[in-house]
Amino acid sequence: MKTKYQLASVLVLGAVLAFSPALNAQVKEVQVTAKAETNSIIGDADDPAIWVSPNDPAASLVLGTDKYNGMHVYDLKGAEVAYFNDGAVNNVDVREFTLAGRTVWLASATERDNEDIVFYVIEADGKIDRATPHAFPAMPDTTERVRNIYGHAMARDPATGRVWTLTNYKSGHIVQYEVIDDNGQLKLEFARMFKVATQPEGIVADDTAGHIYVGEEDAGIWRFPMLPEDGDAVTQIAAIPSDCFPKDDIEGLAIYDGADARYLVVSAQGIHRAAFIPLNGEDVQPCVGLAEIASSGTIDGVSETDGLDVVSTPLGPDYPEGMLVMMDDQNEDLQTNFKYISFADVKAALGLK
Repeated sequence: MKTKYQLASVLVLGAVLAFSPALNAQVKEVQVTAKAETNSIIGDADDPAIWVSPNDPAASLVLGTDKYNGMHVYDLKGAEVAYFNDGAVNNVDVREFTLAGRTVWLASATERDNEDIVFYVIEADGKIDRATPHAFPAMPDTTERVRNIYGHAMARDPATGRVWTLTNYKSGHIVQYEVIDDNGQLKLEFARMFKVATQPEGIVADDTAGHIYVGEEDAGIWRFPMLPEDGDAVTQIAAIPSDCFPKDDIEGLAIYDGADARYLVVSAQGIHRAAFIPLNGEDVQPCVGLAEIASSGTIDGVSETDGLDVVSTPLGPDYPEGMLVMMDDQNEDLQTNFKYISFADVKAALGLK
């Protein structure tokens, strides 16, 4: 039974599954190499987000979380251009927003020490700074046992411009807040809470199709309606074990929104690869391929990847069909960093549209 917070509990045995994994089928696996990488992070890199410059795509930025220390900001060569020493920042996402009558982009993330949602404002010229207010308590007023803040995403309804944050917890809860412009400052309004059965982290909103995808780390991927008023009906998209996810964990999730095809891109952390699931309206599609990021000789490969992000916008000659950014858990110096991959290389290797 749903509570007044529209809590939907997803139980694998009780759900009507739209996807039934066929184990041991042939899934195409390829290797590609990175075009660039960031410097190593002293703490622990976790999740990236790509901000696409509206004026010059080659001036776009990559935000990378360090879940011990704060937020790093990089250019497309991998050089650090800003840093915010803001604590245990875990997962970050970016959406366009109207603030005080002007178009900006909000980056928001979870901060695990204080269990907050933190915000940054990105201007059209790429300048980034902390928002006002910078941090909001993430825990809703509820009798549910919501425990241990974890993953995070943002969503935006293109029809209305409404923007939300989506924060999940190790207890399985996902909490959705609407972000409001309150006379030039930010304000959060509780929208709903729903749930998966066990610990999630990866989460992404497909603004175009109106879906939310939640990665339940040891179980699979679930799809929910994005708009709070559309309810909490759930569909299973992938399972562990299955062709592309023979073992845990499912981690970062991102949407490749291309002109010819759209894909849910997933960190298959247990096998050190990115998985690609076609998106086609309400249909559920099987995973069509796995990409390993191998060593190029000058840039090492990706192992135990956690977060990732992807865009389809051309970002200059190195990224003519967009870019994939993946966290690397074991850089050459045994620290962590972020790798930049041309999506054109991924498409060519896997034969994607």
